[in-house]
Amino acid sequence: MIATIAPPARVADSWETFLAALGDESKALVGVQRGAMALTNALIAGTPLQIHAAERLLETARLVYARAAGARRAMQVRGFGQKTLREVCAFAPRRIAGTINQRMSELSTYSVGIKISSANNKALIQSGMDRLIKVTGALQRAASDGPGTYRRRGFIAPPHNSVLVSSRA
Repeated sequence: MIATIAPPARVADSWETFLAALGDESKALVGVQRGAMALTNALIAGTPLQIHAAERLLETARLVYARAAGARRAMQVRGFGQKTLREVCAFAPRRIAGTINQRMSELSTYSVGIKISSANNKALIQSGMDRLIKVTGALQRAASDGPGTYRRRGFIAPPHNSVLVSSRA
């Protein structure tokens, strides 16, 4: 006897499933926001292992969000074509209009928070790169500035040419 697998039944799009998709997207966006904050904290702490773990967490959260947003957008396009989310929410039945508007508001609020965290992360990364360039430049200057004083055990850099770098470098 040969068993056949029936194709999955297509779930009918309804306002309830659209509301559930918006809820899933909102929860996934919270995960992205948490991942972005974890990356900010890791960048501040500065340990490579924490930064790598936070990047993996953020990437996983981003993929979950992309799937949830894709499912919601596909449902939206099937039902309303190229209308925006705000336009689609205007068509919602009165019994769920408040909840749909709340989810839409959550999405916009969370996305603003993520944009702020992303800007902070970019600034932290940029300042770290600037510091690295300054430290490297200071080390290069210390190694190549003028001839050092010869001592029995080799050349010693002049005292004005220290390789110690302050936090202001």
